[in-house]
Amino acid sequence: MSQSKTDSLRSVLRNAEGEERINILHSLIYETWLNYPDSALKYAEQALILSRKDDDTKNISKSLRLLGGTYNYKGEFEFSLEYNIQALEIATQINDSILIHNALNNIGFVYISLGNYQNALEYLMRSYQLKQKLGVVYGLEHTLNNIGLVYAQAHMLDSAIHYFNSGLQVAQANHDIDLVIYSYNNMGNLHLSQMDYQKAGNYFKSSLSLAENTENKNWKSVALQGMGQVSMSQGLYDSANYYYDQSLKIRKEISEQKGIAQIYLLQAELLVLKGDTEKALELLTQCDSIADKIKAKDLVLGIYRVRAELYKKKGDTPLSNEFLKEFILLKDSLYLDALERNLSLVPLKLEENENRLKLQESEIALKEKSFQNLVYISLLILVTPFSLLMILIYQRNKKINSTLKKQNDKVEAQKEEIETQKEYLEANLKELERAKNVISQQKDELETLNQQLAGTVDKRNYELKKVNERLRTTSLELDNFIYKSSHDIKGPIVRLIGICNLAMRDVNDAKALEYFSMLDKAALRLNVIIEELKLISELNEKEVENSLIDFKSIVQECFNEVAYIENIKEFNLDVHIEDHLVYYSDEALVRLIIFNMLQNSLQFMKSEQSKDYKIGFYITDDAKHIHISFKLFDLKLLDAETSKLVSSFSKAQNEFENISIGLYTVKQCIQKLSGDFYMLLEEKEHTKFEIELPKTLHSFSQKTD
Repeated sequence: MSQSKTDSLRSVLRNAEGEERINILHSLIYETWLNYPDSALKYAEQALILSRKDDDTKNISKSLRLLGGTYNYKGEFEFSLEYNIQALEIATQINDSILIHNALNNIGFVYISLGNYQNALEYLMRSYQLKQKLGVVYGLEHTLNNIGLVYAQAHMLDSAIHYFNSGLQVAQANHDIDLVIYSYNNMGNLHLSQMDYQKAGNYFKSSLSLAENTENKNWKSVALQGMGQVSMSQGLYDSANYYYDQSLKIRKEISEQKGIAQIYLLQAELLVLKGDTEKALELLTQCDSIADKIKAKDLVLGIYRVRAELYKKKGDTPLSNEFLKEFILLKDSLYLDALERNLSLVPLKLEENENRLKLQESEIALKEKSFQNLVYISLLILVTPFSLLMILIYQRNKKINSTLKKQNDKVEAQKEEIETQKEYLEANLKELERAKNVISQQKDELETLNQQLAGTVDKRNYELKKVNERLRTTSLELDNFIYKSSHDIKGPIVRLIGICNLAMRDVNDAKALEYFSMLDKAALRLNVIIEELKLISELNEKEVENSLIDFKSIVQECFNEVAYIENIKEFNLDVHIEDHLVYYSDEALVRLIIFNMLQNSLQFMKSEQSKDYKIGFYITDDAKHIHISFKLFDLKLLDAETSKLVSSFSKAQNEFENISIGLYTVKQCIQKLSGDFYMLLEEKEHTKFEIELPKTLHSFSQKTD
């Protein structure tokens, strides 16, 4: 509902008294318990105080139920259950069917949150049957959806879909947008559990689309959570994190404890997938605290599962196995495997209770009829002769006996049916015991397999550790060799460059000058290669520095160096750098990226024997990234060469035999800056390289200022 309606109710409340004030408080609870449960709680407490003061039994029951519903949306399920049970007891005492079926629905919904699905279905089915008997439409869609939730937990998918669709149809017929959103969310979660991410995403998107035009924060947060789960399942971790943050923000606004804990659990699972185990442990601790407070067993089950995955990721197999064992034990204690059998018995149990009530009513009716017959007989004795009285008594008794016999036959048939149902229940209980024994046996076998697996894992870990140590030794030796070799070679190269410079000043012979120039360029290229090798060997240990990047000067310097080294005089470089761009990063790494991309772009074009060297260099940015583009005009690489270059950054085949380690250097520098590299083939015989680098916090603050 709109905020204007809430404001209007508050305005009327100021001057209202007695039952009118209680009714307005009840309306305010309905308007606020999804989005502002703390405010709804205050209204419910006021309504209960006024109802008790007026000794209004009906409103006491309703206020207790609404108070319980508010605690449910806050995630405090023990309080919710207590107040709803009190409401049901009072409603039963005054025999108010409307209050009874609403309280039954609320109790069933609380039992879902507490993980007691058999009790949940019993109360919800009683509420549903009573609504059908009374022809009640209000609240029917909510009850149908809640029944669907129970069957979804039992993996009885056909039943779950039936009740969700029925709830959706009633909500659409009643034009109840909130309950339509609720139905879409339930269908989305059902398809999500079946890993049908396409259908799940469609339902959550429909839910979010409707939620934009309502103020239902609770179910909007559920839809955002669902979109996050779909994105995480599809490997879209950034999108998943965005949806989780949006959902968490709303749930903190409305103080929805279980929803907050669910987001913490999902964010922890996402961090485990991304390898950030320490941050994941912090979130799991917060989730565990809330789950323990609100007695949410399904959350505890999820915590055990994620902790097992987390410690497996960290390589702590014993601790991972310990949490996996806790997960299995809790899952067994909830009887998830036998839940379908238990739920199938609920309708039979309700039918048995109904038959028992009918039997009691029949016995009462027989007693009343017998009493009436006795009265009739007494009157006949007083007004008719004894002989006629005996005849009439005989005929009456004969008729009564015939009626009683029919009634007794009917009662006996009902008793036989009840006995048959009882035997069926006992047989199902025995089957349940057998299933428990099978589960216990399977659990023992699983523990044995886990122990065997732990031994195998320990052995493999030991072997892997030895291999890693050898690799580290080899890597260290290689780094030392590169470092020493670069120092040993760099001195002669620098002297060679100096000699070339002196020779080009003193020698006048044109042919000699050409040779000295070629020798100087070759020495410069070798010097660049040695510097890159040295950087690659030191890159893992290098600390990334942050300084303001002057792209224009770097591009110009790299352009001059590359043109000289590659001996290219006519070089068309189309440069476009956005004027507002402010970027902080490691200048040495950025310079290496631009230098090597320019050099290798020219080498591509030289290998293809291009007549005109035209290269486009463009730098743009968005909110989070810097985008650097190199466009090779009139040069289209083969698909096979494209795949090889992008995947390995190694040399291609004969067509590009002049390419050096430049692309490998680019790859290492981009990875060090946490960036990405793409290669695109355009339709008009052009090739485009895309580099994406993340902005640092300093870049954000400078741009904001």
